[in-house]
Amino acid sequence: MKDKNYDTFISVFSENFENNIISKITISFKNKINTERKVNSDSLEKNINSEISNNSESIVKNINIEYSEIKTVFVKPIKVKDQVKLSFLYRYPTKDITQNYSLAEAKAIFDQIVGVYFLQVDMFLLTESFHLLIDKKGKTKFNKRPLADVRQVDLAHNKTKNTILTEGQSNFLSLLGVFTAEGKLKNDKRDKFKQINKYLEFFAQALKESSLTENFSVVDMGSGKGYLTFAMYDYITNILHKKAEVVGVEYRQDMVDLCNGLAAKAGFGGLRFEQGTIEKSQVSAYNILIALHACDTATDDAIFMGIKQGAEVIMVSPCCHKQVRKSLKMEGVLSPFARFGIIEERQAEILTDTIRIMALEASGYKAKIFEFIDSEHTPKNLMITAVKLQGDYQNQTAWGDIHTLMKQFGLSAHKLLQLLEK
Repeated sequence: MKDKNYDTFISVFSENFENNIISKITISFKNKINTERKVNSDSLEKNINSEISNNSESIVKNINIEYSEIKTVFVKPIKVKDQVKLSFLYRYPTKDITQNYSLAEAKAIFDQIVGVYFLQVDMFLLTESFHLLIDKKGKTKFNKRPLADVRQVDLAHNKTKNTILTEGQSNFLSLLGVFTAEGKLKNDKRDKFKQINKYLEFFAQALKESSLTENFSVVDMGSGKGYLTFAMYDYITNILHKKAEVVGVEYRQDMVDLCNGLAAKAGFGGLRFEQGTIEKSQVSAYNILIALHACDTATDDAIFMGIKQGAEVIMVSPCCHKQVRKSLKMEGVLSPFARFGIIEERQAEILTDTIRIMALEASGYKAKIFEFIDSEHTPKNLMITAVKLQGDYQNQTAWGDIHTLMKQFGLSAHKLLQLLEK
C-alpha cells in the first residue's frame, strides 16, 4: 500500500533501524477480506525482488510463506555475521517460521503485506512507539506514543530464554506429549509449554514468600491431564531437591487412570491422582492448595478448603463467574454498568475476585492477583495467589470493608463468605 502515513512509517522505520534503536515490531490484525487468498511464493518473491533490484543487497530466496494462514508477524533486529538484519517470525496456528532479511528486503515485504493481509503495525523503540492502523476501507492513521519504561535492543541471534523447564530435559513432558520422544518441543505445544513455565515462576515465588522449607504436601483440585500437577512435583523434587507428596483430584476416572499410569512411568513415586470433586474431596493434611480454572463457585470451595486447612500457599485461577452476576443490583450512580450485558458481566467478575482477595486478607493471608498468561491464549487469565502470614492473624476491619462493598453493589450473597461465615 502507498499513502502519506505509510510512507511516514517506512521513513521512521528506516531511520531508526539505521540508528539501531528498534526493539520490536508487531504486524497484526488480519484483514478478513483477504484471509482466503493464497500468496503465490514465486509471485511474491518476484514482486519483492523487483522492488529492490536496484539495491546491491542480496535477493530474497525461497520465501514459501503463506500469508493468508499467518496469525501475526514479529520483527526484531539481530546481528548475523557482523551485519544487522531483521528477523521475521511468522506465527501460524500450529508452527513458527523465522526468516532473516536486509532493510531493503524488509521494506519490500512490508509493501506487499501491510494493508493487504494485516491492518496494524506497532513499532517499539527505546522510549517511544509508533503505530500504523488501516481500516477496512484502506484509510490510515499514524501516531506516536511515549513508553512508560525504557526498552532494550537485543541483537543476539539465538537468545537464551531463562525458563525453569527447558527442552531436552524434563522427561515427564515427553510422556505428556509436550515434547517429542527426543525431548524437542512440539510446535503445537508451544503455548502450553509457555503456560507451564509461567505458572512455575509464580509457584516458585509463592514458595519463597511462604514459611515452607521442607515437607511439601500439595493438592491440585481439578487437575485435568496433570500438566501443572506433574510440573509442581518435578520442580519440588528435581529442582529444589526436596521431598513432596502431590495429589491431583480429578472428576473424570479415565483421566485419573491415565495420569497415574504416566506418573508411574515418570518414576514420580510421590505423585498420585484420585477421582473426586473439589467440594467432596477427602484429601487432607496438605500445606499447598492449587485450583486452576475451577468453574464459578468451585473456586470458592477451593479457597475455603485452603483457609480451613491452614494451607501455607493457595493458588487459584478463577473462571465462569456466575453467582455474583445473578444477584448483582447496580442502582443509582452504578446503574450505567447494568445497561450493557458485557460490561455487567465484567463488573461481576471484578467484584467476585475482589471479594475473594479481601476474604483471603481477612483470613490472614497476603494475597495478590495478576495476569497468568497472555490474553491472546485465553480470556480467563487471572491468577490469585495467597501466602499465609505468620501468627494467628485476623484482619477484622477487612470483614467490614467486604460487607460495605457488597452493600454498595446490592450484592446479597457470595459463596466464599457463606462458607467462611458458617
